[in-house]
Amino acid sequence: MKELKTFIGLLLLSFVLTPSQAEEPAIRQDYITGALSSFPYNRHQFAEVAQPLALSQASVLTANQQIIVDLAKKAFDDDSFALGMMLVDRGQILFEQFKKGTNHKTKFFSYSMAKSLTAMTVGQALCTGQLKSLDDRAGIYAKTIEQTVFGQATLRQLLTMSSGARAPDEAGGSLFGEWNDITTSRISIDDLLKKYGNEKANANVFSYNNSDTNALMLSVNGAGNFAKIFEQKVWQPSQPEQSATWLTDKQGQLYAAAGFGAVLRDWARLAMRSIALLKGADGPCMAEFMQQATARQTSDTVKPRFWDYGYQTWVSHKWGVPVYAWQGAYGQSVIIDPTHERILIMFRYKAQEASYRAVGGLFSRWTRMPAQ
Repeated sequence: MKELKTFIGLLLLSFVLTPSQAEEPAIRQDYITGALSSFPYNRHQFAEVAQPLALSQASVLTANQQIIVDLAKKAFDDDSFALGMMLVDRGQILFEQFKKGTNHKTKFFSYSMAKSLTAMTVGQALCTGQLKSLDDRAGIYAKTIEQTVFGQATLRQLLTMSSGARAPDEAGGSLFGEWNDITTSRISIDDLLKKYGNEKANANVFSYNNSDTNALMLSVNGAGNFAKIFEQKVWQPSQPEQSATWLTDKQGQLYAAAGFGAVLRDWARLAMRSIALLKGADGPCMAEFMQQATARQTSDTVKPRFWDYGYQTWVSHKWGVPVYAWQGAYGQSVIIDPTHERILIMFRYKAQEASYRAVGGLFSRWTRMPAQ
């Protein structure tokens, strides 16, 4: 049976990842909206709660809200690759729309958006005393990678993508074949990180690498239990309405750099949870961590970017107020304005420059608007 599942997984991946098929909307749509949150890939499931956090639809919009909703509708309708979009203003849904076969029950599978969830989990492990200091070397906790460049890096360096490991093979932060090897259970995350060896290239210099994120997961696992901490301290307190899944390796360890899938409204609840943590919901330690996580810690000095980087989270002050974002491949975004408690969520199955500009312009205008 295991061999059969592996064969089916490889067969599906051959359709999903073959370059000649990569642009096929039907394949990409299925791939990004839940195929990896269910059969045949290994995943960990996180349960919903009995009483989800209420997310009510705004019954009457202010003039400013109506302007933003109109812009959102146009941006969504004009985006031929859009799947789902939501705007939330202080806990109220202003706009929620789906297309291409998705709906409120679709688990929108994320890529690098999961990195920011990993950062919050690290913060919780730190504030509960399981991790002693962000300036500890990761290898103190993650013994299996102690002798690697990631084990020699500090937790703070890993949080800021500054481990010093050589640049990954792909722009998205992966080694060649990494995604295939993980999703088909051919390799463990520990063994994947060992491929980098122990030589440091540019320590303390930003270099986007999925393995920095996965080294954080291994560190938290060495100090406690990453999945349990995420569930108890991040997921369950967000009061989700449906279950979620997270991709795992062959040892059942969460692939922390990507692979978390949840319905659109639960993505909103997670964003609201992040704002609550930033504003002190779990006490001063976690509030301080979130302040650091959502403020500029470093920047990419090689590739020009709109965004700076905090702890596994993209950050910016270019829109007049502090803003942070969880971003993934193909144009996935959760953009958060914690000052006004405004959240924009967008899932696509292919990046499109015009859509980036439309969504960025929309959010820029929104952050500058007063509440009325």
